[in-house]
Amino acid sequence: MKTILDEVTRAGLKSREGYTLSKSAIEIILKNPFYYGMAYSKKYDHLYAHRYEKLITKDLFERCKKVREGKRIEPSKASSKNFIFKGLLHCANCNCSISPEFHKKKSGLEYNLYACTNSKGICKRTYINENDLLKPVYVVFDRLASIEQEVQEDLVAELRKTTEAEIAFHHAQVSRIRTEQDRLTRQKDRLINLFIDESITKADYDKKMQELMDGIQTLGIELEEHSKGDYDYQTTVAKVLSVARRAREIFDGSETHEKRAFLNFLLLNPKVEGKELVFELKKPFNLVLNMADEIQKTIGISTDRPLWRDGRDSNPQPLP
Repeated sequence: MKTILDEVTRAGLKSREGYTLSKSAIEIILKNPFYYGMAYSKKYDHLYAHRYEKLITKDLFERCKKVREGKRIEPSKASSKNFIFKGLLHCANCNCSISPEFHKKKSGLEYNLYACTNSKGICKRTYINENDLLKPVYVVFDRLASIEQEVQEDLVAELRKTTEAEIAFHHAQVSRIRTEQDRLTRQKDRLINLFIDESITKADYDKKMQELMDGIQTLGIELEEHSKGDYDYQTTVAKVLSVARRAREIFDGSETHEKRAFLNFLLLNPKVEGKELVFELKKPFNLVLNMADEIQKTIGISTDRPLWRDGRDSNPQPLP
């Protein structure tokens, strides 16, 4: 569609208002049977012959339709292949999706390659091998696996403190919300009594009741979020460390769709910048590595860092 759009724009085709056409407008034109002599009635969901000049034959229309359907089917066959990063990546330059493609050389070698879809027309399509994209991920896996026993013991204590602090925070918020819910419920009961006693007008009653119900509903949503947060932080420290230290083993032993799900669980905001994968780590993995680094500095163990972004900065840069 983009190629066709480029051609018709170069030829000078514009809308009635003088604007350049969009890809969706091109698609509508190509699917419109009007040009071979048939008009579509939305009211009756029916095609009928019109009296205007035909611009193309029905045969040409049908042949073009087959080409479109063939183009649409072809990518779906490729996308059914096992692409680990399918649907996970965006371009750091234009924020368009990074799409996977399957390539096979005459020698028989097969490659999973990725490139920016360039939907905005401002990027140059540069292909990156899937294996190259995985390199910084494996660096993280190796870093998690290499946490020293001495560091692990201190890390357990630090993570437990953090977990307990988070749980205490959520408990306090839940208590506050329930107190506020009780207060609004009492106000609602008093309002009903005032209305029954005809102490207020129906208009005032309706207005105030709506305000109270909106407040109660908002608190209900907030309570659900904090209850979920409370549950999320109940995860045991031992389990977090077990998964973190076995991340590579888990990943390598998984099917492709499971690897994709694991990366989605591990990586936050993954993007392709040039020919590199740049990402932050999601909780609790970022917490594990950040604490491990601080502990290792304290006890004199090297803290070599891989090339990922840990989310500690609003405008993070690759770490040394």
